[in-house]
Amino acid sequence: MAVNDGGTHGGYDSVFEAVVRRPWLAVPKALQDDARQRSHHNQQGQLSWDAPHEWALHDTFHYQRGHADVFREAYRMSRHHPPKKGERLRVVDIGAGAATVAIALGEALGRNKRKRVDYLAFDLNPGMRSLGEQVLEHLGADFRSARYVQSLDTVEFGDRGRVLFTLSYVSHQEAVSEDHVNQWTSLIERAVARSDRAVELIYTTAANIHSIESKIPVLGQRLEQAGIKPKTETIKVKVPRRFPEPDSRDGRVQWKPSSQQWKVQAERWVLRA
Repeated sequence: MAVNDGGTHGGYDSVFEAVVRRPWLAVPKALQDDARQRSHHNQQGQLSWDAPHEWALHDTFHYQRGHADVFREAYRMSRHHPPKKGERLRVVDIGAGAATVAIALGEALGRNKRKRVDYLAFDLNPGMRSLGEQVLEHLGADFRSARYVQSLDTVEFGDRGRVLFTLSYVSHQEAVSEDHVNQWTSLIERAVARSDRAVELIYTTAANIHSIESKIPVLGQRLEQAGIKPKTETIKVKVPRRFPEPDSRDGRVQWKPSSQQWKVQAERWVLRA
C-alpha cells in the first residue's frame, strides 16, 4: 500500500485502522483503563523499554497522527532539501516509536523523492517496535528501503550520500538517560567523520514542559565536546491537534479536529566537524 501523494492521509488511515485502532479497541477494558490512568498522570509517551504492549498501543492510537502531522510540517518548513535525482538520503530515526517519522516523510515527499530515502528506525520498546514493523509492512515499500535495527551500533555510514537524524518527541522522555545521549553522540560522530556532506538532524518535541528536562541541550554539549558545533535553525510549526474518533465510518477512520494547536519546539541542526 502506498502513501498517497500530495500530502493526503488516506494511505495512513487504512494502516491506522488495521494496525492500531482495531487492536486497541480489542484490548480488555481493564488494561485500557490502566493505560488511560497513566495518561492522566502526564505519562503519555513516557515508555520504558519494558512498558506493556497495551501502553504502546494507547500512545500510538492517541498521539501518532498528531506527532506525524508535527514532524511533516517541521520537515516542510525547514531548510532541509529533499534528495535530488542521483542522491540518496539515509534517515536514522532515533526513538522511532511506531515509525512516526516514516509516516510524516511519506506525506511530505513525492513518490520519486521517497524512492531515494533509506529509512532506519530504532526503538527500545518491543511493543512500539512491533507496531512500527507492521506499519512499514504497509508503507515501507514507498521508500528505497525501510526497516528497524536492533542496535544503533549496527548502523553504518558511507562516504557518499546524505544523512538525516530524526528525533520525534523523544528528548523529553524520562526513560532517556545520559548514557543514551552519549550513544546518540557517538553515532552522530561516526556519521560526520564518514560523510563528505554536512550531516543534518531534525527534532520535534513538546514545548513548555518544565517538569521533565529535555536532553537536547545535553546532546548539543556532547557534540561540541566532540568537536562538532551544531548550526541551528529554529522551525516554527503551527499544527492543529486532532485525535481519532472511537468509531470508524464505513471502515474509515474519522479524525476529530481541535481548535487548539500542538505546542511544539523544533529545530534543524547542520553538523560538521
